[in-house]
Amino acid sequence: MSVNNKETIPLSILTKKEIFLRRIILFSLVVLTSFFATIKWIEFMPSGINIFLHYFLVILFVLSFSWIALYFFSSVFGFMMLLKNKKNIGIITSNTSTPIQTKTAILVPTYNENPVEIYSRVLSMAKDLDNHNIGKHFDFFILSDTTDSNIWIKEEALWLEAKKVFPKSIDIFYRHRPKNTARKSGNIEDFCVRWGHNYDFMLILDADSLMKAKTIMRMVKLMEVNKTTGIIQAPPVIVNSKSFFARMNQFAGRVYGQIVSAGLSFWQAWDSNYWGHNAIIRVKAFMESCGLPVFKGKAPFGGHILSHDFVEAALIRRAGWLSWMLPELKGSYEECPPTMLDFAVRDRRWCQGNLQHIRILISQKLHPISRVHFLLGIMSYLSSLIWCLFLIVGISVPIWRYFFPPVYFTQTKELFPSWPVFDFWGTITLFAVSMTMLIFPKILGGIFVSFNDAKSFGGVLGVWISFIFETLFSILMAPIMMLFQSKFIFEILLGLDSGWKSQNRTDETSLFMAIKRHWVHTIIGGVTMFIVYKYAFNLFYWILPITLGLILSIPLSVFSSKKSIGKLFKKLHIFITPEELKQPDIISFTNKSIEFFNPIIENKSTIELLNNQSYLSLHIFLLSLNDVMPDFSFKLKDDVKQKVKLLINGDSVKFSNDEEKYLLYDVSLLKELILI
Repeated sequence: MSVNNKETIPLSILTKKEIFLRRIILFSLVVLTSFFATIKWIEFMPSGINIFLHYFLVILFVLSFSWIALYFFSSVFGFMMLLKNKKNIGIITSNTSTPIQTKTAILVPTYNENPVEIYSRVLSMAKDLDNHNIGKHFDFFILSDTTDSNIWIKEEALWLEAKKVFPKSIDIFYRHRPKNTARKSGNIEDFCVRWGHNYDFMLILDADSLMKAKTIMRMVKLMEVNKTTGIIQAPPVIVNSKSFFARMNQFAGRVYGQIVSAGLSFWQAWDSNYWGHNAIIRVKAFMESCGLPVFKGKAPFGGHILSHDFVEAALIRRAGWLSWMLPELKGSYEECPPTMLDFAVRDRRWCQGNLQHIRILISQKLHPISRVHFLLGIMSYLSSLIWCLFLIVGISVPIWRYFFPPVYFTQTKELFPSWPVFDFWGTITLFAVSMTMLIFPKILGGIFVSFNDAKSFGGVLGVWISFIFETLFSILMAPIMMLFQSKFIFEILLGLDSGWKSQNRTDETSLFMAIKRHWVHTIIGGVTMFIVYKYAFNLFYWILPITLGLILSIPLSVFSSKKSIGKLFKKLHIFITPEELKQPDIISFTNKSIEFFNPIIENKSTIELLNNQSYLSLHIFLLSLNDVMPDFSFKLKDDVKQKVKLLINGDSVKFSNDEEKYLLYDVSLLKELILI
């Protein structure tokens, strides 16, 4: 392979032929299985239905089953690779004793996140790097798009406090953008334009990301050795979960996730995707190839790209650089939304971003596997709508026949009646096969940890009790997420933008909020159960998990958000993960850092923080390095000036968030506050 047409560098220890063979085997199995299942579905379908409905059902089945088959066979191959203890990818390994020769920027983009937790994680990683005597090769950047005025001033205050305890060998920088153009991708672009030329690599983190120094060091050395590589993705493990919902997902990701990751790496190899965080990127490759387009038209399909990570991986691959996802990279962590509703909020943004990729599919010179990534991302949401439509049509057919019975004898004289054909048990068997293929990868994950590291997951019995609870809850939650995601797609088609909201990481779901968000699900579940019971009783027990999940959506949402329930299950050794039984040192140090940073800014208002001369002077200084402030109305400016005068005179004043934002940009008013 030629990079910049100057030098030929080996790709990996795998050959193109080996990777091609893996893909041929996998996709042949997917195509053949889907083909024979579709033939059976056509055979089992009820006769006498409208020809258009007939073809519609076939198309829905093909799309649904192909998606399931790809997930199934990827997991099977991943399980086989893990059993063999074989390196999944084949990237050229590095000598661990070789000293690092490069400089890496560790970027932490943030948007209205808890600054105490961010700086605690950053300090933990910096201390860990310094303890391994490699700190001089790294700098940290807190890249803030925060719009909440109180969080903004707290970020600056904690940056000043963090500088005092940060290792001397490592620098930590802070940058606040007045306008969060293009959101996270724009934030990364802003870094590249300003400081990218100073660094060989950049390690992209999320606000909740945490990585061990050994992992970071290994990723850097792999990038140094593999000079054709543009991205290395380290699959993150979920940690610090408290609620039932989060702990369930934490267990599922830890047990089943390794099977899925190994399966994806089996056939993706050096054409892997990028998930937007916990990944290291070659700055040169990124700056040369990852200029993102701004789509014509308004959101949701127009404007800046929300799911930029998929696109950046595709652009880097198109430019000739390799992209790896390495399941063997341990020590990479993240956190999970604490509730089902918070999960859905994040899913809404991802759904919009993934559907934007429809416009990118036709881009020129994309690698075929990059197009597959886009298709898989799109299908991850369309599959819910497909499943929903499939259920609606499947239930409608017997109900239609209840009210409009088939005519056995036509008007012409015939010796034999025209009996309707419908293989009920054949259809049920096909449904059972599909469900088994969906659950089987989870079973493989349970088998793997049972024979390899069962004690770290609460013992073999604990693994399988956890498996049962997770599977049952997932079955009940699936129809709720199906309706959520189907609704998201309709909203997007109607032109409704998701916006970009900060992620809740602590709050539980109140009964009021659950009723507000799930009442429609409850009604749909109850009405469907009644109609099927009365007019299509043969299907009643088969769709009971779906109707029951919808009917119970309100109590399930409230129950699963409870930290007390999560704590109870932890005491019972259910959903146990290795990081809970033996907390990694870097997580322990992060918790201690939270205790250190929290009292500094806890419950302090913006004005109280500005009363600190050091914080106020720092803020004014940072403003001088910043861009032009956002636009504010003349009325708002006048209101703030009047309130500042009242404040100086000793009166009690309350500012709105917008008023505080303007105050934080007006240096003259800020200097007046020094007199208070």
